[in-house]
Amino acid sequence: MSSHRARLAADLQPLLPGWRIVPGLDAPDRIAKPTIVLEQAQIAPSERARGLREFVVNVHVITPKAGITDAAEDDVDALVLLALDALEKVRYLSVGTATKKVYQDSNLSYEIETTTLNRKKES
Repeated sequence: MSSHRARLAADLQPLLPGWRIVPGLDAPDRIAKPTIVLEQAQIAPSERARGLREFVVNVHVITPKAGITDAAEDDVDALVLLALDALEKVRYLSVGTATKKVYQDSNLSYEIETTTLNRKKES
């Protein structure tokens, strides 16, 4: 498991009590409560600082209300605001745009792009 995803999951859990935080793409088939799935999407050398790497972790915010319904949309719209509030409290993250999606063809979700800079490990 990526240490970046694990660290973010650990930092989010106390900020979102009652939510399920999954530090990888191994999400449950059935979403029973508000869920966040963390996906490490990109790693690139930083253009801003030599010796650093930029890590992009997509944060999937998923409503437990199945289907594409008004109730599910209202729920996910409220959940994404709570998730954004929590993410903005994590000091090492830069939080980007939230885009509405459908997760695993069954639940409405938002995908939020986050970025962090980390030192390149010397070999």
